[in-house]
Amino acid sequence: MRGKQKNAIYLRLSMEDDAARAGNGHMQEESNSISSQRKMLMEYISKEAELAAQETVEFCDDGFSGTSMERPGMQELLKEVKQGKIGCILVKDLSRFSRDYIELGTYLNQIFPFTGVRFIALNDHYDSRGHGGSTIEIDTAFRTLLYDLYSKDMSGKVKSAVKSKCESGEYVFGQVPFGYEKSKTEKNTVVVKESEAEIVRRIFAMAEEGMSSTQIAKKLHEEGIKTSSQMRYPQREARKVHYAWSHEMVRSILNNRFYLGEMAYGKTVRKFVGSKAGVLMPREDWKVHQNHHEALVTPEVFERVSAFRPEQSTKRKHDKHPLTGKIYCGGCGYAINYKPQGKGKMPRHFWCRKHALLQIPECCTYFNAGILEEIVLNEMYRELMWQGEWIRQRESLEKFQKEKLDRLEEEKRVCREECHRLQKEKDALYEHYALGEIDAVEYQKESGKKGLLIRELSCKMKGIEEEYDQTEEEYQCPKMDMEQIIRFLGMGQLTQEAVDVFIERVTVYRGKRVEIEWKFGEIGINLS
Repeated sequence: MRGKQKNAIYLRLSMEDDAARAGNGHMQEESNSISSQRKMLMEYISKEAELAAQETVEFCDDGFSGTSMERPGMQELLKEVKQGKIGCILVKDLSRFSRDYIELGTYLNQIFPFTGVRFIALNDHYDSRGHGGSTIEIDTAFRTLLYDLYSKDMSGKVKSAVKSKCESGEYVFGQVPFGYEKSKTEKNTVVVKESEAEIVRRIFAMAEEGMSSTQIAKKLHEEGIKTSSQMRYPQREARKVHYAWSHEMVRSILNNRFYLGEMAYGKTVRKFVGSKAGVLMPREDWKVHQNHHEALVTPEVFERVSAFRPEQSTKRKHDKHPLTGKIYCGGCGYAINYKPQGKGKMPRHFWCRKHALLQIPECCTYFNAGILEEIVLNEMYRELMWQGEWIRQRESLEKFQKEKLDRLEEEKRVCREECHRLQKEKDALYEHYALGEIDAVEYQKESGKKGLLIRELSCKMKGIEEEYDQTEEEYQCPKMDMEQIIRFLGMGQLTQEAVDVFIERVTVYRGKRVEIEWKFGEIGINLS
């Protein structure tokens, strides 16, 4: 299987380690740090002749719990395992890989033996090669169970600590509502940020005068008042050429009880230990701190201007259009809205919700959805046909790439064999030195030469491997593209799957001008 020459070191640090550090001091922090894990594993590899002769790649997850396998570094590692690129995985201990007893056992007992991957956990003195692919020993199994129980216990302690801080009135959440900021002098408290609070007070004042959220947004835009994103993240670059307040932004401020001085917590509950997503709890179950911080509006004013309740909205729900999230107005740069056909004669269509506010001539105020779908579908067919023809004409290039892959595979084999030979010679030198057959000076001189040659060959092999991977990707990609093309050429209407696979972005302008950015290229069309 290709790529078996790679070692993979996996490093992980999470909030569990931070909690342990808080209880045990800095010794725990140093032993679990990413740098110390890396150093320990690399030193082990350098002392193992077989591993030292192979390329080593690193996968890391900093700030992720071991109770779930849904970690970016872990997913990338498992992807390469499936592709046959990894021959050995090394971790500091079993808990770095996973704290879930059942899942860890599945990988050690079934998946890794099946794929032929060697697994080493240094501190647990576990090497799957010593087990011959058999089930893990009882002490290792018991240790993984302890890790699992420890993780669940630590999760409970972290939750308890956060809950305790919330109950005592500490603000332990990441983002602070517009108009406030975290105190620079007192930990876990929020204070008024006057530059933002002035805008919030003005929004409430305009609402009390009877202005709608749309009118307020238009007024703020006309006066050049910066949006919350512009004020907080001025360094961010965006594709929008215009920033503007929206009635949704205004309404979210008018409905936020945080401006009354209240802090609510317990809004969500995690489904299980390690879960990233939470389940929203009923509003009546939320915990609320009254007079938690300085209010920006009185209760009387808030009650008058926040009559709208999101849960009481009568807005009609409709199916999501396939282009939603991909389609933008060419005039203002904002995403445009889809309007399904209602009871009237107006057909379903797309329209720019910012035009009334910004009054930009190029904004697409109306585009029939059926016509746009037909345009996108026809252009997709044309592009797929062109891509298919280009792939069919690549036969001569594929022959060259296949020959190149064979040559690189042979070069890798030669490098590996040469590395093994040099390592054996280096080991033999030490035996001669230990037996007194050569002195220390000669041993160091010859051993240094062999070590230098091994390092040079390792660097050369790494370059060959990178070139091999790139060439193979170029060789395989057109074949996979062709399968996609054949599958989608027969579709009769625009589907969500087709849009997700092929379309990056659709930009529409007034006058029925459409620009489509494909994931395999770019094309522009202009309809008269």
